[in-house]
Amino acid sequence: MSRGEQARADILDAAEQLIAEAGVQVPLREIAIAAGQRNNSAVNYHFGDRRELIRAVIERRLEPMERERADMLAALAPDARHDVEALLRILVIPLTTVDSDYYSRFLQSAARYLPTDLDGTQGTVWPRVLDELASAIPTADPAAERRRITAVATAMFALLAEWERKARPEAAPADFLAEIVTMLGAMLTAPVRTSSDSTAAAAGPGAPEVPRPDRAL
Repeated sequence: MSRGEQARADILDAAEQLIAEAGVQVPLREIAIAAGQRNNSAVNYHFGDRRELIRAVIERRLEPMERERADMLAALAPDARHDVEALLRILVIPLTTVDSDYYSRFLQSAARYLPTDLDGTQGTVWPRVLDELASAIPTADPAAERRRITAVATAMFALLAEWERKARPEAAPADFLAEIVTMLGAMLTAPVRTSSDSTAAAAGPGAPEVPRPDRAL
């Protein structure tokens, strides 16, 4: 590994940990210092800005998780291809086996910076699973469907971050994973209220629109 490659790897390690522990607005110079860089502008030199740094952290973790997801999807029996809990396990389990003690908390902290575009580095399994899960939501309204998928992803990151915060063990216990999957499945398939169902609630502030996390995380 060249000096430049080692510097990038050290910065990614430091960024993942500091964003997880201190929040997404941690100063870039603090990330550089934690990575052992004498130049306070090292993050900008290697990654450009905060958004690209966050993208790089995700891309580094993406390939092994997407390989695991692809293997899990391929192993599903044909009659399980539309099983909500089986599909949710494909999203959840790789996030518990990723080679990091900070990644779930990083995702939770960096939520508003998460990339949602589909590009050349896009994993193939995550969006396929999201599309299958979307078909289980009891609505034909694309906006409501997007909100539900986004809410499930947000809850998943929060639950995994809390487990990680409690000094995650070598492997997630089966009952913990089963509980998360059951909760997320119930959240995904709960009835969707329409405007005619919620006239009284309409006077309250609405939830902000958040892009669906189409890109693998």
